[in-house]
Amino acid sequence: MLINIKREGCKTKKEIELDFIKNTKHILREQRHDYMNMFQIIYGYLQLNNKDKALEYVRKSITNSTNIGKCYHLSVFSISLLLEKKVKIAESLGIEITLDVDSSIESEVRHIDNEYLVINYISELFDFFIDCTSKNKDESSLFIDIYEYMDKIEFAFSGSIDEDLVEIKRKNINNIVNNITKTDDGYEVVLFFNGIKNMFVKNTVSCT
Repeated sequence: MLINIKREGCKTKKEIELDFIKNTKHILREQRHDYMNMFQIIYGYLQLNNKDKALEYVRKSITNSTNIGKCYHLSVFSISLLLEKKVKIAESLGIEITLDVDSSIESEVRHIDNEYLVINYISELFDFFIDCTSKNKDESSLFIDIYEYMDKIEFAFSGSIDEDLVEIKRKNINNIVNNITKTDDGYEVVLFFNGIKNMFVKNTVSCT
């Protein structure tokens, strides 16, 4: 099913630039904190001569970093920030995430006028599937495929999703689940954008 997010108030170019700087500073601080924490945990395992746990933690950290890097293949920076947050939440709950992102957009950064509504919707969508993913330690996995086009973004979810729980939640939540389409191996949602602006284009140099 297709979701159309209606146009809302537009931000000025200055407001967009300030938001971009603010969000960039925030994520750099968070990344520094995450890496310091990672090194401390690995150092602790090595001090205890627990090589196997240290190696397993390194493996998970590499997977996590790879997923987070893929989040930033998207052109809408606020969506990338949100995806990183949701990936971290899922992994903190013991869900192993496999993320794949495919973008056909030439612009490095774009702005959408209805950004607030889009972010809220995607946030609720990810919370829904994180809640519906089995937390069984031996088989807790969530595969997320994201496809970005000029005027839309598509999400496909599969893995250890509890289909019975999905149906139960469908009866109690109306704001997003009615727009989720069942596929052969999971679920998908198509989200259309409005009022798109290109902010930075790939492979361009600005001279002053």
